[in-house]
Amino acid sequence: MSEQLVNYTDLTADAQKQARQDFINYYVREFKNDNLEVISNLADDRDLAMINHLLGENSYQTVDQLAPLSARMVGSSFDRVLAKLDMQYQPNGEAAKTWTAWEKAIHEQLPVED
Repeated sequence: MSEQLVNYTDLTADAQKQARQDFINYYVREFKNDNLEVISNLADDRDLAMINHLLGENSYQTVDQLAPLSARMVGSSFDRVLAKLDMQYQPNGEAAKTWTAWEKAIHEQLPVED
């Protein structure tokens, strides 16, 4: 039997740390690919500005270098972004689905123009 899924804000501190790290890796990759439109529509502009400023100033670094820097410098901004996104988690902080699948599901809900 699977465990009950929970929101980010209901996770323990250790589980939030795991969820945050997974999301940061995804976010940094999407930032480098200029593909943040879904997140930009759902999260607070101030938090995204803080995160994106840090990533922009250090864009010469790799994802593996930017992820720990981001966690250290703007981790609380990522916490607020994660609280706004409609993702469910296992109690250990593992997302119920991949962030790529989450984004695809949101895109599929958007109206299609003729």
